[in-house]
Amino acid sequence: MNQISLCHKSCSFSFAGRISAMNAKQVMRALYFKLRNIYMEIIKLDPSYIQKASTVLAASFFNYPMFMFYFPDPRRRTRYLPWYFRNILNCAMHYGEVYTTPEISGVIFTLTPDHTKITLWEYIQNGFFLTPFLLGFRNYKQSMDCERFVEYTQERLMKNRPHYYLWGLAVDPGRQVTGIGAALMLPVLTKADDKKVPVYLETHDEKNVSYYQKHGFGLIDTVRIPKYELPVWCMLREPVP
Repeated sequence: MNQISLCHKSCSFSFAGRISAMNAKQVMRALYFKLRNIYMEIIKLDPSYIQKASTVLAASFFNYPMFMFYFPDPRRRTRYLPWYFRNILNCAMHYGEVYTTPEISGVIFTLTPDHTKITLWEYIQNGFFLTPFLLGFRNYKQSMDCERFVEYTQERLMKNRPHYYLWGLAVDPGRQVTGIGAALMLPVLTKADDKKVPVYLETHDEKNVSYYQKHGFGLIDTVRIPKYELPVWCMLREPVP
């Protein structure tokens, strides 16, 4: 679980044409982040650090629309989001891949082309059997409606086409906008390109759309979850030859 990959990006920096529009401090900052991303160490998450990774995810996703819907009470969200993400990471480590940095400053979790759907029994096996009691039966019913619709949408759009599912990506709130997210994506995108398969994701926050577009994803559908009118933006990145 500790295989290491170094994120190698192109070393050809094209600052000359932009220097006139930037001051020296901005140029140095841009150069710093370019260099940082070239050799940012990315590793597979060691199971012994799953709790720390869950804490990072809970902090990053605290105000995410879907989790505000699942856990409308902020106090319950604070208490149960780490539990929720610990179980999600258990699933991802069993049926997909989870990458992080040595200091656990960010986490990406994916499902691989041979297992892009988690069954209810697999969720239960990985710790979700208490969900109805922790969410409350009303919120649990709503969450299941949402999960089923999201799953249906993925199946409708991908039409049994083999693909990676980018289940989630988060960076510690204090470390955002430092290139960690891009570095975490690189091993996943590289594997997808090597296998010549696309990467699919959905987001419930419109602000994320432009971020993923910068990394080669295109918006392929926008839907609303019936009854609850929660928006979902569906995105796809085709493999790069």
